[in-house]
Amino acid sequence: MVVLFGWLTYRYFDGRALLRHLSGLARHPAAVAAAVFVYGTSFWLRAWAWKQYVGKPLVFSIYWRGVLLSLLINHLVPVKMGDAARVAVLARQPGVSAAEAIESVAVMRLLDMAVLGVFAAAGVYVYMHWIPGLPLAGAAAAGGALVLVMFRRPLRLERLWRRWRTVLQGRRGVEIAAAVAASWLCEAAVIGVIAKAVGIPLSFGQAVWANSATVSGQIAQVAPGGIGTYEAVMAFALTRLGAPWEKAYAAAVLTHAFKFLFSYAAGAAVLWFWRSDWQMVRGVWKKEREKR
Repeated sequence: MVVLFGWLTYRYFDGRALLRHLSGLARHPAAVAAAVFVYGTSFWLRAWAWKQYVGKPLVFSIYWRGVLLSLLINHLVPVKMGDAARVAVLARQPGVSAAEAIESVAVMRLLDMAVLGVFAAAGVYVYMHWIPGLPLAGAAAAGGALVLVMFRRPLRLERLWRRWRTVLQGRRGVEIAAAVAASWLCEAAVIGVIAKAVGIPLSFGQAVWANSATVSGQIAQVAPGGIGTYEAVMAFALTRLGAPWEKAYAAAVLTHAFKFLFSYAAGAAVLWFWRSDWQMVRGVWKKEREKR
């Protein structure tokens, strides 16, 4: 993907066109402000869903901080270490063990990927007229493994299984899943606004699919924020929707730049109001540098 991004940059990068598109966005500040608000709401919903899953009497700002610091760190270091920030923020609270924090973050990440997988697979079928056999086979295998765990689970998983059933069954589980799904629908607002400025008219469903397919490709990253892989996947998705490569490339670059700026601004705000988190962020950064 990184190599493909390099080729796309060589072939389609046009600084003047990017500046022209930026000036077009600047002429519509209300649309940009709305995109910022809706994009921020997506992380608010993830923090709310996380709080509902944990179920501890902790203030909402703890979960909000964890989500935004995770976003910041994922845009600072080459590998996805942001979840370590979420674990650290939650595990430092009274009445929450490290094991509980790790489990909650892992479950929320799995819910994220499940929702993204559904959106991405549906879009592949609707917009590319192709049945995603491999993802469906993988989902079937995962479902089979889950059934085996349900009926032949080891004793050491018994307590975890009871917790999952308690939390994810009934109205509470529906609310958590709905909040996670709504968060990814909100995130699609960014590509919707930028694609329109670039000259790519997208329906809401197309924007959701382009965003879901792109983020699904960020399971692993080799550059901060997934630079290269993000643009390559989004450009490809947009061309499948009929956009020319040069416009698809421009929309992908501008969308990713928007998300970088948001992550830095939101992370800086968190560190300004909760300066005690500086040491944690520096620790994650130091650990990453030591790996190199």
